[in-house]
Amino acid sequence: MTRGLPRFTARRPAAEAVAPIELPPRYPVVLADGAIVDVRYVRGPNPILLLHGWALTADVNFLHLLNPLAETNGVVAMDMRGHGRGLPLGAGERFDIAQCADDAAAVLNALGIARVVVCGYSLGGPVGLEFALRHRDRVRGLVFEATAMAFDSATDKIGRCFFRCLRPFAHRSGGIGRSIPLQYFRKTRRKNPQVAAMWAWLKTELRRCHPRVIVDVILAEYALDFRPHAPALTGLPAAVVVTTRDGAVPPHDQRTLATLLHATVFELDAPHDVFLADPAKYLAATRNAIDHVLAEPGTPHAG
Repeated sequence: MTRGLPRFTARRPAAEAVAPIELPPRYPVVLADGAIVDVRYVRGPNPILLLHGWALTADVNFLHLLNPLAETNGVVAMDMRGHGRGLPLGAGERFDIAQCADDAAAVLNALGIARVVVCGYSLGGPVGLEFALRHRDRVRGLVFEATAMAFDSATDKIGRCFFRCLRPFAHRSGGIGRSIPLQYFRKTRRKNPQVAAMWAWLKTELRRCHPRVIVDVILAEYALDFRPHAPALTGLPAAVVVTTRDGAVPPHDQRTLATLLHATVFELDAPHDVFLADPAKYLAATRNAIDHVLAEPGTPHAG
């Protein structure tokens, strides 16, 4: 059930870079422990909790998804700890997937939202899995995109060694670590005029994530193996959008996630950057997956 708004007012910081399209309002939400986090929130009948990917902000990952979902379902979108406008990490604190899941639950508590459809992209998948494990009663359905339950491919094993070696340097340098997502999206920019046109804004958003956090997130994902916990989520309506040309998360691992969750698969013929490179295709696949889990038996109206 969605109750009245908590004590917050819409704001845009003076130094805020303007997104290429107008997005739903962002509110500073006061959590139970007194912490304040900026959240894009629109009340709706079937609220969707959007959990973004590695080194991104919610605005970047869901730029083309926020408005359509806000109009029909309602949305809650926040940046994770250490990312963008998310809650800060302390000097000696490491990024923690379970902590991010609890942060999302705290935001829902502050907003008075009882249940949501969880939609997690890439890193948002592990966070969404942890959310469902720790707060199952808050879940109407699960939608996972371009993600996996474990990141242990041959490439991942090489990457684990690389990022462990990189971490001490990322802690001290403003460039090492942060340059990795920038380099990735520069490739998208070269191929896509729409992304090129928004590059100034995109670059500003990507630079909001501290290099140490960028490295720590990857290491946290490599340490994850949710497969033993999959049976605990049995019975939750689930859909998995498999990005079939994904070079970051192998499609085989995405399909394994779907199998272990007994989820319906929606194949998306696209690479990992589809949310910016081909937004119409991404929006269609995501809406189909969300509509599917909402239509499954055993998911009463949120009220």
